[in-house]
Amino acid sequence: MAITFLIFAVVLKIFGPQGIASIARDVSAFLSLEETEDLLSALGYFKDILLMIGALMLFTMAAGILVGAIQTRFLLAFKTLRPDLNRINPVEGFKRLFSLRSVVELLKAVMKVVVIGVVVYQVLKDRWYEMVLLSDMELEDAFLNLWDVASEVSLKSGIALLALAVFDYAYQRWDYEKSIRMTKQEVKDEFKEVEGNPEVKRRQRQMMYDILRRRMMEEVPKADVVITNPTHFAVALKYDPDTMNAPTVVAKGVDHLALKIIEIARENGVAIVRNPSLARTLYYRVEIGEEIPVEFYRIVAEVLVYVYTRKGVRI
Repeated sequence: MAITFLIFAVVLKIFGPQGIASIARDVSAFLSLEETEDLLSALGYFKDILLMIGALMLFTMAAGILVGAIQTRFLLAFKTLRPDLNRINPVEGFKRLFSLRSVVELLKAVMKVVVIGVVVYQVLKDRWYEMVLLSDMELEDAFLNLWDVASEVSLKSGIALLALAVFDYAYQRWDYEKSIRMTKQEVKDEFKEVEGNPEVKRRQRQMMYDILRRRMMEEVPKADVVITNPTHFAVALKYDPDTMNAPTVVAKGVDHLALKIIEIARENGVAIVRNPSLARTLYYRVEIGEEIPVEFYRIVAEVLVYVYTRKGVRI
């Protein structure tokens, strides 16, 4: 609206004087007509006035449509033309009437009236002496003077409205971004839809952990040795030269899980060797099902030799 009004003011400023001169001549000719002349021919003097006003209105309408199309990126929304019973619902009407948006729109409307009023007052105050002398001027000069005052009021009002429009745009953008933000509950609901219910996922993880732990405990009786801290860490190793390139970690645990591994190992006669540094290192560096790194071959081999010797197994 501000840009359209400003375009209207610029057109008035640029093309006004030529049109006003023509209008002044037509009005002078009309006022000097004899009473006996045909009324139709008399009205012909207003042809330039009608053409000028019509051209100005069409140009302003075209400018307004173009500016609106650019602002909406040439989007045609026919949905707003559909009948909507909520528009005539008194309850919804009162909600809209007393909403924060309505208050803001009212304040903006009042601000526009105030700004335009101040602009008009300042222009008329500075050029009041010219307005007083209009009755003493020739008709053409009086028209030109009025046109100049009107174009100045329009131009300055357009600039003021454009400044208000910049602030209004910033507010509308902030209000729109605020309106599309999701509440905390909406974020939680969306997270549940996309990622699943956190409580269900937590239970699923717990079930998977229990299954893996049970399987791990089932491998402890098959181990060759359990290396301990002695109580805080426990790592169970198994070595089968026919199927493995190196000893493999089949179970590991810390604190209460380590104690459980040690307990199962004792119940099934699996050798338990105390080596705190080796137990901690294997726990942090080797995952279950992985073979030990090369740098541990020597020390683990010494442990296995010790275990096999105690069992009377020939190596």
